[in-house]
Amino acid sequence: MTLANLLLGFVIGFPMMIAVGPISVLLLDQGLQRGVRAAAPAALGVAAADLTLSFVAVVGGARLSELLAPISPVLTVLAVGTLVLLALGLARAALVELRESRVETLAPALATAGGPGIEASAVEPDGPQGRGFAHLQGGGLAAAFYGITLVHPLALVLLVSLVVAGGPGVGTGGWAFGMALASLVAHGGFVVLGGLLGSRLSPVANARLRLGAAVFMAGLAVHFALG
Repeated sequence: MTLANLLLGFVIGFPMMIAVGPISVLLLDQGLQRGVRAAAPAALGVAAADLTLSFVAVVGGARLSELLAPISPVLTVLAVGTLVLLALGLARAALVELRESRVETLAPALATAGGPGIEASAVEPDGPQGRGFAHLQGGGLAAAFYGITLVHPLALVLLVSLVVAGGPGVGTGGWAFGMALASLVAHGGFVVLGGLLGSRLSPVANARLRLGAAVFMAGLAVHFALG
């Protein structure tokens, strides 16, 4: 592995990784939800998955491209289905937060007015999925994002295409590590951005931003479906 190949992978990979896609939206959401330090393992999981996919592309090369070409419609369907499920999960968690925020806002006013009062605990998320990945910590969160990145099939198709297109240094081990480094820097940036926004937004604004992220992800699904 040479430094030149590592830098080449970083230069090629960073613009790809910084583009706003489904994984970036999820990492932004994690930063909003739990802060930078607690959400950092998610970015590590994504970078590890990108390293794995890059090495698969390096090893598979042209042969893997030939195998993937006939099943590209199936891969697109899988990608769209994954995006829809993720968007629904984000939307569900955001709506739960909005409902809880309204209850917390109304409870003091009702209690002051002599009403029956409403406890915020009366609105509970329906199991761990009610808050997305909130029940996962540390290595579990990293593993979840590693898996999510791996099952997004279009990422592998893109990396294989880069390797097949070739060029000096592309498709080497150093290039693969450079792609992973680009992934860590770019996706870590989305976690930091989410953490900064989350520390400055009200709970209602936070939930609305997460709901907007869910709508954006659903839009990505439509985009992929329409080709």
